[in-house]
Amino acid sequence: MPRTFSDQQAQSNTHKSEMLTASEMRKAIVAGVSTPSAILEACLEAVDQHEEDVGAWAFLDRDGARRRAKELDGQAPEGLLHGIPFGIKDNIDTCNIPTDYGTPIYDHSLPPRDAACVAGLRLAGANPLGKTVCTEFAHFAPGKTRNPWNITHTPGGSSSGSAAAVASGMVPIALGSQTTGSVIRPAAFCGVVGYKPTFGDFNVSGVLANTPSFDTLGVMANCISDIVLVRQTLLDGSIPEMLEASLVGARVGIGRMPYWDQACVESQDLVENTATQLEQAGAVISDFDGGVIFDGLETAGALVSGYEFARTLTHERRTAYDRLSEILREGRMADGLRTDYKSYVMALRCIEKARIAFDDAMLCFDFIITPSAPGGAPDGLHETGSPRFNMAWTWLHAPVITLPMTTDQRGLPLGLQMTGRRHEDEYLLNFAEAVFRKFLV
Repeated sequence: MPRTFSDQQAQSNTHKSEMLTASEMRKAIVAGVSTPSAILEACLEAVDQHEEDVGAWAFLDRDGARRRAKELDGQAPEGLLHGIPFGIKDNIDTCNIPTDYGTPIYDHSLPPRDAACVAGLRLAGANPLGKTVCTEFAHFAPGKTRNPWNITHTPGGSSSGSAAAVASGMVPIALGSQTTGSVIRPAAFCGVVGYKPTFGDFNVSGVLANTPSFDTLGVMANCISDIVLVRQTLLDGSIPEMLEASLVGARVGIGRMPYWDQACVESQDLVENTATQLEQAGAVISDFDGGVIFDGLETAGALVSGYEFARTLTHERRTAYDRLSEILREGRMADGLRTDYKSYVMALRCIEKARIAFDDAMLCFDFIITPSAPGGAPDGLHETGSPRFNMAWTWLHAPVITLPMTTDQRGLPLGLQMTGRRHEDEYLLNFAEAVFRKFLV
């Protein structure tokens, strides 16, 4: 995947800036060849160049970020992310930067405390640049953000601004969240690395709930080593550095069930060609059919999601119902209010059985490869694209990463989705790095 746009794309694209990764920035600061202020100014230059077209930011805290960078200039770089600017999805609380949750109902509101993830990154020396656009309450109603690769196309959602900000070089890393496909899909559409960890790995205190049974904090970046840095920061010192994983003997499953026929030919070819090249590198390839895992999973997940989401927004239903979008009121919220408790519990049990079956099936695989989305980003800004290729893995609580592997015939990114075993994220990230390196050679 190129880091800059081609000449053929220039007519319809906002040009993507060259940007150091967070890992490269960290090395430069530690070595004394750069400073937090210099790093920040490079990010702000990219903002000035691209934000008018892309619209990735709900709120930019230029002055605050500059003050923090100047303070960090005079400190020894002890934290893992000392001086590294980052973006924060607008459904994640920040005590000194407005948090709107993607709705005018909470225009420029200030929560009393940072979300745990924001506080953790701050403790490691990271410098929040602002809040990135998300869809209304992290649901489906699109925000203002456009795809940096072609501004007439959606960036995906609901973590639209985070993906677009990283893709256009405004920040090296950004936080997002995923309840169905809200990290993986926009990351794939915008041509960046997107990572959703095993459910529960990252603390979600201060992240506005959508569906608590599924909600997972995620990360956007341009390389996998940056994902590892964030994991080390938000978890603890026992998280290892990335190790070199051999593809020889790796057990790789091709996930053609249950939506393979909904993927475009280019997405199917990406998975098939990847499998062929991995086999040539010594991997053992076989189909992952899932057995009973997917039986009833979509229906059960939709029931759980609707039931919990409708109750998450009880306050807004009571006080601001008419200010909610029609797609929210008439979609998942309405579905949830029609669902009774008994059906909800049955759906939870169905999903838990599927998770147990998934754990058993994954004993035979190191990772599974699938499309990250049906295809590249759809044309238009009226919708954010289908999450169907992501939702099963989210609801199964599995770790997932999308890699920007190629572009379609329109010049828009296509992502490869890799799914690993629950609570074995390090192995997935190591294999993802091996796959990424092979295809970048």
